[in-house]
Amino acid sequence: MTVPPPPPSSIPPVPPPPPGHPGHPVPGPYGYGPQLPGGPWQPVAHRPLSGMAVTSLVLSLLVCLAPVGLVLGIVALVRIPRTGKRGKGLAVAGTAVGGALVALSVLLMAIGGARFDAWTVDGPRGAETGTLFGLREGDCFTPGAGLPTQDDPRLKDLSADVVECDRPHQGEVYGSFRLPDGDFPGTGPIAASAYKDCAPLLHDFALDTTALPRVQLYFYHPDATGWAMGNRTVLCWVGAPAGLLEKSLRQDVNAWDEGQLAYLTALRPASEARASQPGEGPGKNLAGATAWAARMADGEAESARLLRAADKLPADARGPAAAFANRLDALSAKMRGASAARTEEEFRERMAGVGEGDGAGEEQRLRAALGLRQPGGGDMAG
Repeated sequence: MTVPPPPPSSIPPVPPPPPGHPGHPVPGPYGYGPQLPGGPWQPVAHRPLSGMAVTSLVLSLLVCLAPVGLVLGIVALVRIPRTGKRGKGLAVAGTAVGGALVALSVLLMAIGGARFDAWTVDGPRGAETGTLFGLREGDCFTPGAGLPTQDDPRLKDLSADVVECDRPHQGEVYGSFRLPDGDFPGTGPIAASAYKDCAPLLHDFALDTTALPRVQLYFYHPDATGWAMGNRTVLCWVGAPAGLLEKSLRQDVNAWDEGQLAYLTALRPASEARASQPGEGPGKNLAGATAWAARMADGEAESARLLRAADKLPADARGPAAAFANRLDALSAKMRGASAARTEEEFRERMAGVGEGDGAGEEQRLRAALGLRQPGGGDMAG
């Protein structure tokens, strides 16, 4: 990195005083020093050292404080000519090192901060084409490094090949939201917000998640470095870990009749709650697991209520809808109990009676009565 020269001064140069004048330079062992305000010339060795220049270099060498060191170095470069203090070289070094580390940290953190289902991207999300930073809602793309896996979770390539959605691709962006300003809340709380707040965006994008191919939910979110640089955006997307997507996953509500739409709208609270399940289990995050169980209890109870109240369902779907509503109420009660668990063991015990297929039979009969695609290969990976 090069440091540009300072801008030319607008003050005209003043000729040096004649020999014998009190202000004439006095030779010293370290050469001549600059003219100090209100006093004669001093040898360099006698001038005080700029503490700001020293601090700039020290902080720039600390990666987490490099932005502060960069700012202090620039300020020191402006002040040193006016104060006559020593340390211009230190300020230049602090500015150069700080600037280089800031740029390098953004790149390295973005490349190395990926996790299996919650990738961390630092720095401002500019509109850089061909990179992950340039992705927007509705983009279909393939990451340059491919999808992360449990065996190889780190992102090694920032490139993203954005293509038309009718061409093969691995991922599709379905929404984004902005985190509130304030102090950096920590990666854990941000990830918890992402799991919860991406779910409604998914259902705005594709209301019938049961009809989706088998996909995995992912999201990008800022960490401490990105937060300090102003990044507050969480980008929500889906990927196909088992193969390629051949078309957009976006669904058109006009493709459903009023009975189908009534069912899908009624089921949305339960489906959103399911999609908000955190990536960490109760062993690592009991509070997150119990909070999700509470959302499930509320969502299933609300979906049961809406199913019973749906007056647009055809006559042959009303019986299956009532049976499914009863099953959702039973599942809601179990989830409510799990939400009150105080230990991991208690949580697992209360969840033991909640199977993956609970309610599947009732749901299949209702979907068949409505003419909707059956779950199976089209379920959504959590």
